Amino acid sequence: MAMLNLKFILLQCCIFVTVYQPSSCLGDMQSEHTDTGTPQGHDVPTMHSETQPCTNSINGIPGIPGIPGSPGPIGTPGLKGQNGEKGSPGSKGDKGDYGANGQMGQKGVQGKPGPKGVQGDLGQKGSTGQSGPTGPKGQQGPPGQQGQKGDKGQAGEIQHPSRMAFSVVRTSSLGPVSSHTTVIYDKVYSNVGNGYSSSTGKFTCSVSGIYFFMISGMRIHSHSHFMYICLMKNNEKLPCVYVHNSGQRHYGAASNSVIIDLEAGDEVWVRLGYGHALYSDSNEYASFTGYLLHENS
Repeated sequence: MAMLNLKFILLQCCIFVTVYQPSSCLGDMQSEHTDTGTPQGHDVPTMHSETQPCTNSINGIPGIPGIPGSPGPIGTPGLKGQNGEKGSPGSKGDKGDYGANGQMGQKGVQGKPGPKGVQGDLGQKGSTGQSGPTGPKGQQGPPGQQGQKGDKGQAGEIQHPSRMAFSVVRTSSLGPVSSHTTVIYDKVYSNVGNGYSSSTGKFTCSVSGIYFFMISGMRIHSHSHFMYICLMKNNEKLPCVYVHNSGQRHYGAASNSVIIDLEAGDEVWVRLGYGHALYSDSNEYASFTGYLLHENS
């Protein structure tokens, strides 16, 4: 408000300076008498202040405008209008299309392997039966008379020793089995003397003598299944092969061999123990080999 009053005062001062101009009427009159020549020796009447003023008048200065008044009080608010009528409900929209099927979720995490089972004890080997008593030796008879020397015979044919050998493999896995099972080897590399049967998996001796046999195998890739195979002679258990990897998911292989005396008719074969498994595939990890070393005379 003080700043506004100051502006009004400055404005009035400017108007006053512009309008007010002092009159020079009286001076003009004096100048008139002075310039007019007078006769010498005559007194000139003197102009007194009582002389009448000039007829030219000065307009009065307009007054300063008054200070604007203060704003009036705020009026009371008007009354609240009535509420409008309620609108009618809108029509129901059409049913939207079904959304596309979501993507298939990721495969769940594989569960942890179960605890390792306890291995059962191997059965004890049965005892060998006692040999029967030897019969009494008969008395030696008297020597006979020496016979005459016979004619010289013809030269006989040279006899060659018998040959018996085989080598077979298995090209697929077997087990785990619920009982002792004969391992049948389906691929034959050699079978000299036809001693091995691919239908029964057994070698049948036809020539008595000393034989060499060897087996090899691999454990299946599993936490709980182990490999346990044995060479068998008839119903007698010979050296075995056992692979156990302490519950780790790794493969493991092993082999074993033996030299034994066989008689004609004896059978040699490979047995997979119950509850165990033998691994193989086209790489032929399971094998069975045997051959005659020396024929009995």
